[in-house]
Formats: sequence, structure tokens, C-alpha cells
Amino acid sequence: MNGHGRFASLAAVEEAQPTSLLAPFLHQARPGDPGFVGRGAELRALRDFLLRATARGAALVVSGQAGAGKSALLEAAVQAARVDGMRVLRCTGIRGSDPPELSGLLQIIWPVLANWSGSAHPTVDLVSPTDPTDEASPTALPWTDDDVCDAVDLDAAYLDALFRVLVDGAPAPGGGDSWLAFTVLEVLAAVSQAGQPLLVAVDDWDALDEPSRRVLTFVARRAQGHPLALLLTTRPHTTPPHTAAQDSTPPHLATGLPTLPLSPLSPAESARLLASRRPDLAAETARELLATAAGNPLALLELPVPSEDARPSMPGSSDRLAAAMAPGVAGLPPGTRDLLLVAALHPEADLPLLLSAASLLAGAELDFAVLDPAERAGLVVFDGRRTRFGHPAMAGAVIHGTVARRCRAAHAALAAVLPAGSVRMLWHRSQAAEGHDPELAARLEALHGDTLEQCEPAMAVRLLRRAADLHRSPADQGRCALRAAQLAQLLGLERMTRTMAHRALRHPLGPLGTLCARVLISIEHADGRQPTASVSVRRGTPEAGAAPARRTAPARRVLDGPGSAVPNPTDPACWPTPVGADEQENALELARITAPVLVGDDERSEALLAFLDAMPERADDSRWLHSMAMVRPLDRAGTVLAGMPVDRHLTDLPVRDIERLGQAAMLAGDPVRAMDLFRQAERRRFHARPDQLPWALLRQGLAHLGMGSWAQAEHAFRRCVKLADSAYRQDHHAAAARLLLDVVRALRTGTAARPRSARDLAAARRSMPAIDTVLAVCTAWALVEGGDYASAFPALSSLLRAPRTRSLALFALVAFAEAAKAEQGSPEALAMLDRLETELGAQCPAVVALRFTVARAVLADEHDAQEMFKRAFGEDLTRWPYLEAPLRLAEGKWLRLRRQFADSQATLRQAAAAFTMLGSEARAPRIAEELRASGERADSAALGASRPATARDLLAARELRIAELAARGLSNREIGEQLGLAPRTIGAYLYRIFPQLGVTSRAQLAETLRELTDPPAP
Repeated sequence: MNGHGRFASLAAVEEAQPTSLLAPFLHQARPGDPGFVGRGAELRALRDFLLRATARGAALVVSGQAGAGKSALLEAAVQAARVDGMRVLRCTGIRGSDPPELSGLLQIIWPVLANWSGSAHPTVDLVSPTDPTDEASPTALPWTDDDVCDAVDLDAAYLDALFRVLVDGAPAPGGGDSWLAFTVLEVLAAVSQAGQPLLVAVDDWDALDEPSRRVLTFVARRAQGHPLALLLTTRPHTTPPHTAAQDSTPPHLATGLPTLPLSPLSPAESARLLASRRPDLAAETARELLATAAGNPLALLELPVPSEDARPSMPGSSDRLAAAMAPGVAGLPPGTRDLLLVAALHPEADLPLLLSAASLLAGAELDFAVLDPAERAGLVVFDGRRTRFGHPAMAGAVIHGTVARRCRAAHAALAAVLPAGSVRMLWHRSQAAEGHDPELAARLEALHGDTLEQCEPAMAVRLLRRAADLHRSPADQGRCALRAAQLAQLLGLERMTRTMAHRALRHPLGPLGTLCARVLISIEHADGRQPTASVSVRRGTPEAGAAPARRTAPARRVLDGPGSAVPNPTDPACWPTPVGADEQENALELARITAPVLVGDDERSEALLAFLDAMPERADDSRWLHSMAMVRPLDRAGTVLAGMPVDRHLTDLPVRDIERLGQAAMLAGDPVRAMDLFRQAERRRFHARPDQLPWALLRQGLAHLGMGSWAQAEHAFRRCVKLADSAYRQDHHAAAARLLLDVVRALRTGTAARPRSARDLAAARRSMPAIDTVLAVCTAWALVEGGDYASAFPALSSLLRAPRTRSLALFALVAFAEAAKAEQGSPEALAMLDRLETELGAQCPAVVALRFTVARAVLADEHDAQEMFKRAFGEDLTRWPYLEAPLRLAEGKWLRLRRQFADSQATLRQAAAAFTMLGSEARAPRIAEELRASGERADSAALGASRPATARDLLAARELRIAELAARGLSNREIGEQLGLAPRTIGAYLYRIFPQLGVTSRAQLAETLRELTDPPAP
């Protein structure tokens, strides 16, 4: 029979919206919602199963954890079977109960027996092949008693004996299970052959009574040969090995049957499902739910939004989720329930500690035996040290419905057994406390900094929030609430930011604290770790997404209520002078939060600089340096870089300050220092949270881009795209990374980048406000790499003239000099350099001055070139290969024009090696032309001294190994991973290897190594 078009409703559910038949089983799907997210392969497998079953019989076990979607897939298969003309018999197991023997079989066989016996049956699930969408379709069996007997074609005495066994509880003939199993098989086979194929659908097979499971397994193994389909759903067997011998139930009665496993949804699929069914969630709430749900569809839909006001703290769940994941918890021994409660409140603890806390809670000594019932129920797994819940959402499910008094007692028990003074001990103690406790509040407030260093930023916010609750003084409450709001804003916790800022305003704050709280409330968007230029503040700033406008008349004060006027929180000219340590902290936080909003507003930027200059005692604070670099990256570049701490002092700084310093260094034009700081922060594992990694990788890629390390920049951007695509609402980081990947490819190949859509640019701006300038500078730079100097020269000139783009355009200063030299525009370019150096003055940092020195050498004429090259090469260029490469290329061209051909060839080979190390591919053909113009021939090695017999005569062992790997096409990073070296070290090796072998590209390297390894015979 041709299977095309049969069971088409399964394909419809996969590819489009859920059909009306399935809407009740898909959690009240809304118009436009996807059907089964991430279950396309499973739906196709079910369709293939039904096709096989109708032809020759088949059985299938759908296996998955609680909430994985087994019941929904079963219902989809049932509906598809009915639409296609199959009869359906079904039953459902009930978890958390002790079902009577053979009750599962009775559910399945009852429609047949009821029709045969003429008994009344209010609910019958065996239907004829009529359209189930037709409102006129009958709801009762359409067969008469005689029709059933005739159709089934079984002896009446046979059915009567089966009726007595299943309904009356009589013993089976012969006293064993064999008669019952063969009889059920014969009945189902007869029904399947009575006109239409039969589907037996069993939901929660493992929750049926044991005799029913045995019989159904027997039938499933013998379904072939009949138009009979048995579809069973079950959970994976979780009975621990050490208890299996004591359990009368075999490990898995369905062993050997074809199984369709349901794996968790991928992060992208989970995000899609959550966004479609719960679209109004805040970003941080969605991230928490995604982490807790761990790809479980039911958990994604049922987990409650975490409540910040819930006291005491406990993992959340719902009635439906608890019933699915933890049925029968109420029937566990009291000691086991106490152990599960403390484990849910402190899942990181070892089992001995949890037993100690549970013993205090129970008022009696508990031992390891109390864990066994929870293991047998599949709730936890013991790995020899710790107990782990079977799923992250199960912690909330097992304690769902526990009263607050009991939870506080559990928190107190945990606090009593944890190390004194530890973060977790104080946290649990705070959750057990009722009323005010100033001493505990002070300890929580003092501890939040240590919590940040332990990579638990969300816990640090919770500690400050709880400290605000426990303080008795309104001033202390306001201070803690404001600190919590400031830290939450830094972490991108928008809902928490506004909640705590509103709470802080209810208490007395200083003038700057009040302004800071108002700014935090007014922030419209906070993507990532800080507000961006697309952030709008409701008072006195442009709307979201609008370009910052120059102010003609400052709005010094704004109304904040009837007849009242308060300072504009985003106008530094209105900010009062900070008095006291608390107000200085508020001043720096206010500067940090508002600096991105002030970019491009000259008047307010100058006011912010004046405000910061009035706080010289805080000039070493990362917020002071970052805010200054944000609004005036060039004018204050020298001050910013001079304020950077030396490496040996970084261990004393919080990781968030190190990362902020890295941003400031990048803004001030020193990508090497920025990269060092970013790596320091990564080594301290501040970015252990997955939602922060895309942001970090994007900045590291930018630092590599500024250093000219294009291959490493490409690697960082690729990792950013991969992580951002798998995270929730990180599309803005992915969009920015994809745009930058296109630009890096353009730089490496010297080709034009792909056109960018307005949608991609808008998303990328949320992640990186300066993305347009970065793209413009890199696109013009790529023109230089590709040799299109005529287009590159005016483009870079325009970018260097514009104040808004000048700081980033300085990264391409040497490329600008190359384009000017090629286009006979050296005088104009030198005048541009003079003007820029004059504007920078004493604030010009050493790294920017180095670019000016190299650019002047590239632009030098015949008379000054030797002196300029000598001065440029006299600088330390070891950490600046992207400056040394064009410098050597320019010198090689100059030496050729002076007819110093041997020196020119050696210098040009060094330039080729340097560009190869940077990942540049477009320069090789032009450098090869320069080498040919200098007199080098392909067989030039034969014109001089005889070539060594092997490559070992030219290269050391490690150099030879690196050369061989590079010749095979491996990147610097891949070679480094094999040899345990950094990619930069591999690049340095290749920089020395290329001139020794007389090659300028990796393609030439492979050919040369073959020649040197197998030299021609004489």
C-alpha cells in the first residue's frame, strides 16, 4: 500500500500549527504558535511506525523523562490513527498509586467485553473509522452485541472466561499468566482483523500494575503478522543497582522492544518554545526558567516566575509539574521527605551534611537508609558523595506545597551545619530569620563582594536585597536597596533593578543616591552588562535607537511632580558635589550608568569630565576611568591608560573591575592591554555564566581585531555566534558577531563584505553601540588589503576627520598611510597626521604615538625614508605585528626602488611572513609581484649556494613540526592545541620559518617542504 499522504496530520503538527484535534494537548496553543517544537524527527518516526503497523504489525516504546512530551506525542499518534481509519484501544497508568492487578488490561479490553456482554459502559474509547472532527460522529460504540461477536469471531465461552478474570477477579484457567497473555493477544488480533487495523495506545506503561505490564509486553513482542500497533510510553528505569535485587519488579519489562527516546530540547528549541508560549517574560526571568527547565517542555510551560518577595526562599513548581515529576512524595517516610527538603534548599551539599541538617529538622538521627526510598522512586541519584535530583525542576517538585514554617526550619538546620561565616551559611540563616536583624544584615552587606569573586553575582544581589529587609534603620535599608539595584543593573537583571530602585526611593537617600535610583528606574533597555547608546532615559535624553543630538539649551532641571523640580539625573552639570563615602560611591555609579547615554552630547560629556575631575582621589577606580574613556576616548586616552594598574595589582581587584578596565583600555586605543585584562578576567572565571560568555567573546574578538590578529578575531566571533545562538535572547550578540565575521573575512581576503540588512544592524547596535563605526573603519581597511587604494584613501580620510569616528579610525592609521602613499596623497596625509597629533597633545598614549611613527615611515619620501624607517624599527614592535608587517613591506619597496635587491627580497619575505601570521590572504599576490620585481626567481635558491639536502638542515625540530602542521592547512590555534603552545607563539615561529624557507604563503610552504623532504636525485 502506498504510504504517501497517510497519517498526514503528524506532518501537519510538525511543520505548521497544531491542528484543532491536538490543541487541548498542546497546552492551549495560540494562533501562530508552533506545534511540537523540536520533535520533528519523533513525529516522523511515529508516522513510519503506524505505516509499518497497518501493514504487518509493530510495537514501539516512547521513552522519556517526566514532562518530555510523551503523552502529547501519543495523543498526536492516536488522532492521526483515527483520522486514517484505525480503531483505537487505550489505557493510562496512574503514578503515585497502587493500582489493582489487571486494571490496566481491563481498561484496554473493556470496550470489547462491554459490547459482547451488553453491559453499560459510560465511556468507550473504541471508535469506528468516522471523522472525529464531525460533530455528528457517535460517541458510543457503533456495534451491536451480535456485531461484536461476529466481528471478533471468538467463542462466547472464551470471552466469558476473560470477563470473569478481568472483571470478577477469578483465577485464570490453568493458574498462570500464559492463558491470559495468549487470550489477550488472540482478542486484539481478532479485533485488528475485523475490518480496520487496531492501535493499542498505553500511556505511562511503567505505572500500570505488574501483571498488565507483563501481558502487554508479551503481546507487543508478538504483534507482527496482524494489522496491530502497540504504542507504549514509559519513563526510563531509574532503580539504583544496589536496590534492584530487593525489588520484585524486573529492571525493564519492555527490554528488547523498539524504543523511541525523547531527549531534552536543545537550548535554541527551548528558547523558541518559551518565547512562543510565554512571550512576556523578562530576559533574566526567561534565562532562569531555561536553566531550571533544562530542555523539559512541561517545565518550560509550568515553572512559575521566580518571586523576589517570597520568604523564605525555595525552588518553585506547580501542581501539574509536581504531579508529573514527583508523584507519591507524600507517601515517602518522614525522614526521607526531610532529607529531600534540605537537599532542595541546598543542592550543592554533600550527603553527610544533608543528613546532619535533616536530623536536626526531624529531631532524630537519620542514616543513609532514608535515601533509599527516594532513589527507588527515581527522585534522586547518589554518586557516592552527593545526591542529585533527576532533573533541576525536580527540586521544586518534591517540596511543592511545603509550608513556610517548615522551610524556615530547614534553612535554620542548614545554617547550623554549614561552616560558620560562609556565604551559604549566612544566606540560609537570613532565610530562617523573621523580623529585623541589623547584625545579620551588616554581615550580609559585607559579604556580597566576596560572593562576586566566587562567580555568584546573582547571589550577591540577593544578599544585598535580604540585607535591606533585615536592617532596622531606613537609611541602611535605602543604602542596601540602592546597592542591590546598581549591581543588578550591571548584571542585566532589569526586573530586579527597577524593583530595588523603587524600594530604595522609599527610604532616605543622599542627593546623588536619589538621582542614581531615578536613572535606574528610567532605563528602558539593558542588554548585556551595561546600558548602551540605544538606552533611553525618560528625562532629557533621546528616545531609544535615536542618534544622540547636540544640545543647544541644557535642561538643568525637570519637573518631577506637581510644583516640584529636581535635578535632571542624566545632566552632570546638575549633579551636586559628593560628600561622604556613600555619596562618592553613588557618584561613580551614576557616572558609570549615564556615560553611555552621553556619548555624542558634547556639552553633557564635558560636564561629566568636570564632575570626574573634581574627584581626583578616585582616579584609580575602574568606573572613573571607564566613564572618562567612554565620553572622551582620545582627549583623555593618556589619563585613562596611565591610571591602569600594573599586572601584579590585578589580583586585588574584583573581576568586574578588571573587565571594565579592559573596556577602557580598548576605548583609549590600546587593544593589547585590553586583551591582557580580558584574559585576566576570564582566568578568574567571572564568565562562568553562559549568558555572559557571548558578551565577553565579542569584546575579545574586538581586541584581536584592533591588534590585527584577524584569525584569532574570527575564532572569537565564531564562538560568540555559537554560544549566542544557543542562549535565550542573545540574538543581538549573535548579530553583531556575524557582521564582524563578514568584516574579518573581508580584511583577510581583501574583498567586499556582504550587504547588511537593517534588521541585522538594529540588533547588532543593541549589543555594540559603535558597530556602525567599527564596520565603516574595517570596510575601508579591507579596501587597502585588497589593493583598492583609490576608494580606501577618501573613506579613511573622512573617518579620521569626523570627531565621532576618529578614535576607532586611528586603529587603521597605517592602512590610511599605505593608501595615501599609493594614491600620491602623502602631503595631504602628513598634514592630517600633524593635525591629529596636535589635537591629542600630551594625552596621546604611547601605543597611538607608535602608530603615528609607523605611518610617517610609510609616508616618507626618498630623502627622509631611511631615517624614518630607522626610527620606526627602533621602537618595540614585538607585540604589534600588525604594525611591523606593513612597515617591512614599505621598507622592502623602498629598498627595491634603491636597487638594493638582496636586502629588498629579505625584507619582503619577512613582510610576507608577518602578514601570514596575522591571517592575511590578500597581500600574498602583491608581495610576490614585489619579489619578482626585485629580481627573485622561483629557482633562485639554485643560483646561490647549494640548497641543503633536507628541511632538517634549515629548521629546528620544533620549527619543522610547526611547518609541517601549517602546510597541512591547520590554523595557528589548531597547531597550538596540538603542541601546547599559544596561537601567538605559533605565529612567531612561522614569522621566522617563512624567510628561512624563502616562502610567502602556506601554499608555498607545503610545496617547499615536499621538495626539501624528497630532494631530486643528482
